[in-house]
Amino acid sequence: MRHLKIYHAIKMIRRHGSIRKAADLLSVSPSALNRSIQGFEESLGARIFDRVPAGVRLTSAGELLVDVVERHLVEFEDLQRQLGFLRDGHMGQLRIGIGADIAAGLPLFAIRDLEEEMPGISADVVTGDIPNLLLRRELDLAILTNPETDRAVEVLASQTVPLVALATPGWASRVGVDGAANGGANGGARVGLWDMVRSRIVVPPEGTGSRAVISHALRRHALEEGATTSVAASQLPLAMATGARSCIFPATVFAGAGTGAGGIDTAAGLMPLTVDVGTVQVSVLRHAGIPLTRPGQILLRQIERRLNALA
Repeated sequence: MRHLKIYHAIKMIRRHGSIRKAADLLSVSPSALNRSIQGFEESLGARIFDRVPAGVRLTSAGELLVDVVERHLVEFEDLQRQLGFLRDGHMGQLRIGIGADIAAGLPLFAIRDLEEEMPGISADVVTGDIPNLLLRRELDLAILTNPETDRAVEVLASQTVPLVALATPGWASRVGVDGAANGGANGGARVGLWDMVRSRIVVPPEGTGSRAVISHALRRHALEEGATTSVAASQLPLAMATGARSCIFPATVFAGAGTGAGGIDTAAGLMPLTVDVGTVQVSVLRHAGIPLTRPGQILLRQIERRLNALA
């Protein structure tokens, strides 16, 4: 606990570049704060700050230390938060970021599994600005398609998932390919992307891994995107409720509570189309500096189980 005070002081000094300014904000004398910093430097065996005419600046050793300090403070704040929930009779809170193109179906059923296993858990699900929230250590876990990663982000699980195309019952006759649904079981022509772009397609939002793969598939076939409705996965049922139209989303979106290996829940009346659009990598991520709590471990296990069932 003693080190927490000096850690906060180091962050304050770094932010303002001045021991005096930090001392004022911490309600201590500049001389006392300076002695504390010097004593910490002696125990560390390295100088943290260089004293310069304009104030102070971090040394190379200080830069290394600040990264450890920030990680330690985040972990301690998380511990305090979890202890607070325990005191209130809860089992804690899990902050989960889910990409807009997959925030339906499988991830939500996995969260339901977690809630059944840990009835006292509070799950906070967000869908906006996931990469930045993860980098700012404001999420316990993130679930994204084709994510960009760096050393600050750790991939805990990953599974290749197909993008699937489905259509409303009246779609095939609208575009003139009767019998094409379900692989042309009634003798109709095989469906291709060129058929789909002849009418409105409901697709994931721009900036998602799924939308990038769809755009690449269209370019590969030299096709124009045509009329689209761009929605988050959670809004897909409403977007498909009117008119003859098709949609392309990751298979996880259509994986119902009881679907098994490769199963697509078509209870909403949508018909699968035999269109090869491509695949996305669904990955579960965490910030490398955030410890994986027990609720996070359970959710990760449930997501892996359901992803494996789709393989």
